Amino acid sequence: MREAGLDEEISEFMLLAAKLEFFLVNLDQAFAHVNEKTRVVRGINWDRIGQSLEDKHPFAKFDFERSGFQLFKETIPQLLVAKKGGGLKWDSDEIEVSSWQVLLGRSYAQLRNNVAHGNKAQLPAAFTHDRTKEFLKAGHQLIHFIAGAHSSNETWNYAVQFQ
Repeated sequence: MREAGLDEEISEFMLLAAKLEFFLVNLDQAFAHVNEKTRVVRGINWDRIGQSLEDKHPFAKFDFERSGFQLFKETIPQLLVAKKGGGLKWDSDEIEVSSWQVLLGRSYAQLRNNVAHGNKAQLPAAFTHDRTKEFLKAGHQLIHFIAGAHSSNETWNYAVQFQ
C-alpha cells in the first residue's frame, strides 16, 4: 500500500537536489565531474564541494546539533546490495563521517541515490522504517545550507520553466 504523500515528498526533494546540482556546476565548473575529451558534465564532484564547505565552515567546529542535518553525520543511508544468487538487500558500510567530503559523498549522495533509484517500500527492513522521511527532512536542510554557503540569496531555487 502506498504511503500518502511520500511520493510527493521524494519528488520535491529530487527537484530541489537537481536545482542545487545545476546551481553548483553553473557557479563553478570545478564542482562538476567533466569528461576531459567531450567536456560533458557527468555528475557532481562532492569532494570539491566538501572542500569549499570546509573553507567556509570547518567541519571540526561546525554545530551539527543546530544544523537540521545532524542525521547525516550520525547515520549513513543504507546501500542497495545485490545478493549472490539473486535478490537485493539493504546493507551498511559503517564508516565514520569525519569530513564534509564524506558527509556529502557518502551520506548525502547515498540518500539521493536511494530516493532517485529505489523504492524502500518494495524492499522493507526494520532499520529503514520511517527513516526515509527523516533523511528527506535532513536533506532539505543540507541542500539549503550548501546553497546558502555559496550564495547570499535564494535565487538558486528558481521555478522550473521550459520554453
